[in-house]
Amino acid sequence: MRLADHFDAAVARCPDEIALSDGVRSFRYRDAAQWVNKVACALRADPQLSPDMNVAIYCPNDARVLLLMLAVNRADMAWVGVHARNAVATNIAVLDQADVEVVFFHSDFESVVGQLRMGLAKLRKLICIDRESTHGPHLESWLAENQAALQSTPEDPQRRSFIQPTGGTTGPAKGAEHSHRSLEMGLLAMVDGFDIEQSSRHLIVAPLTHAAGAMAMAFLISGAQTVILPGFDPALVLSTIARERITHLFLPPTALYALLAHADVQRTDVSSLRALIVGTAPVAPERYAEAIRVLGPVIYEAYGQSECMFPVLIKKPADYIRADGTFDEAVLRASGRPLRYAVVEIMSEDGEILPPGHKGEIVVRSSMVMKGYYQRPQETAEVCKFDWHHTTDIGVKDERSFFTIVDRKKDMIVSGGFNIYPVEIEAVILSHPAVQDCAVIGVPDPKWGEAVRAVLQLKPGRQVTAEEIIALCKERLGSVKAPKAVEVWPHLPRSVVGKVLKSEIRKRFWEGHWRQV
Repeated sequence: MRLADHFDAAVARCPDEIALSDGVRSFRYRDAAQWVNKVACALRADPQLSPDMNVAIYCPNDARVLLLMLAVNRADMAWVGVHARNAVATNIAVLDQADVEVVFFHSDFESVVGQLRMGLAKLRKLICIDRESTHGPHLESWLAENQAALQSTPEDPQRRSFIQPTGGTTGPAKGAEHSHRSLEMGLLAMVDGFDIEQSSRHLIVAPLTHAAGAMAMAFLISGAQTVILPGFDPALVLSTIARERITHLFLPPTALYALLAHADVQRTDVSSLRALIVGTAPVAPERYAEAIRVLGPVIYEAYGQSECMFPVLIKKPADYIRADGTFDEAVLRASGRPLRYAVVEIMSEDGEILPPGHKGEIVVRSSMVMKGYYQRPQETAEVCKFDWHHTTDIGVKDERSFFTIVDRKKDMIVSGGFNIYPVEIEAVILSHPAVQDCAVIGVPDPKWGEAVRAVLQLKPGRQVTAEEIIALCKERLGSVKAPKAVEVWPHLPRSVVGKVLKSEIRKRFWEGHWRQV
């Protein structure tokens, strides 16, 4: 079934329950369905629009963003994720590449919409969701002008459902094109993997245009309630958990670390939490243990990508907490093991599936995997060679089918002929109580080719010396992997979804060199 079909089933089960609230407005399931159907009808009825178009939503976190996604799906069109905090030029490039014809926008972005109009050759219409605009009609006015009965269409499982721009942290973003089937299977994997029920109460703080939006859909098809905050503020997150009795929350590791460092965490009632889901980057085992001590045995880790949805791998409390209450350290270090919706293996460079204990690329086969990169056949062929989806992540599988990510191919450091994986060093550095986050990179070195350097962000009010960090790494990892130098920065550069941008850090050290590795 399509996303909208699953949503209709949830509406039939619990029409009068709250579906969404964002602090300004709330929607019961029955009202949300009416809103969604009106927008879907208007998309189909507007004579200026194509029946098989791509639609962008350029908005801050707002309940209507999720309803617009549902409406686009109901109209059998495809939505395109837009990171509202991206540079305007970046978003123009993303939307142009995706052949976007309609942009729903919030008046918060009124000042940049004119640039969109100038930069998008295929743009047919701009619609403002919250008021009249000089750039296009108010959503309500547009709905009034395009009333029609919704005509149901037969489902084509391979029809395009959405295009998700990839992270683009190492080059221009590509659009991962997903079908109705890959979206459906991804949602079912979330419902199963994160133990989502109708009684669940879900809190969103991450941008709805990325993983948080997809996760919200899993709660909407389950008849659960989702509470939306405008962004991550640790004090507000904690107070909302206590007030709304939140059961499920998704955070990137950097946000989890900030939450654990906040003074209110020790005096806030978080007993309602059943699943705090961490994704987008590995979590250091020591931080995992700290989170469990502070928040309880509720920490889930999920691994996936824009290209293959998530969770492809999952780690639950029952996986890493033994019957006697102690931690299984090997599992704590792992990213998880496959759900029943995916086959995951470790592959060599020549396409051989490797046995447990061997390092190689993590590859996936699943109905959750994208159709391909939108309008990029060469990149699509490269990422699915040997008939597997290639994640570009380097990992190891153990005898229990737990996968540990060693690093990404492109992040590997070659120093003095040794292959060094930064994530291993980062895990050690993050175990230091003064460190909030860090990035380990290779920098140019006349002797070694590349030298290991660590860039740290410290917890508020904490101090640490470079000598302490280097000694810690030498003790845990040996002198080859220990950083040759350590720097402390007030903030690490991050993407709009919270990932540390190593490419930006590397630029500061490699600028002016003829090579970048």
